[in-house]
Amino acid sequence: MASKLRELLLLRHAKSDWKQADLLDIDRPLSDKGKKNALKMGKWLRAQNLMPDLILVSPAQRAQQTLRRICSECPANKITVDELYLAELNTLQKVLGDAPTALRVMIIGHNPGLEYLYRFLHNEPEEDAIHLFPTASLAHFILPQDWHNLEQGDGKLIQFIRPKDIPFK
Repeated sequence: MASKLRELLLLRHAKSDWKQADLLDIDRPLSDKGKKNALKMGKWLRAQNLMPDLILVSPAQRAQQTLRRICSECPANKITVDELYLAELNTLQKVLGDAPTALRVMIIGHNPGLEYLYRFLHNEPEEDAIHLFPTASLAHFILPQDWHNLEQGDGKLIQFIRPKDIPFK
């Protein structure tokens, strides 16, 4: 019997605002450009019928604001996961393994962790790595049903989209 597949959407938070130098990193909000790009990505996700069933989001202000602009009215179950704040690859793998089962899961998080997870799932050699997961960019993967022991190369990359690749505003 063939196992069912699940989808993973990796979304880096939109561009943050650095105007208030005294803010803690976790408290930095989105910039005006970040707000526009998050809304643009949300429109694109709806147009592509790619809205997630479950969203796991970093507690960082910029990630939370990205979530609200991407999916303010979507029916997805939204869970803030403290471990996603500046998470490294091993933490991201654990979060995925512990995530409630859903057919399409989105993680809204940070670099460099999302880039490491992208390369791990895509089995991209270091010399061929994208080396850049721009803000508000999204990687869409197909993965096996069980996410408890994902191995390198288990992901099939469907698409990688940046806000500047989206034709509408």
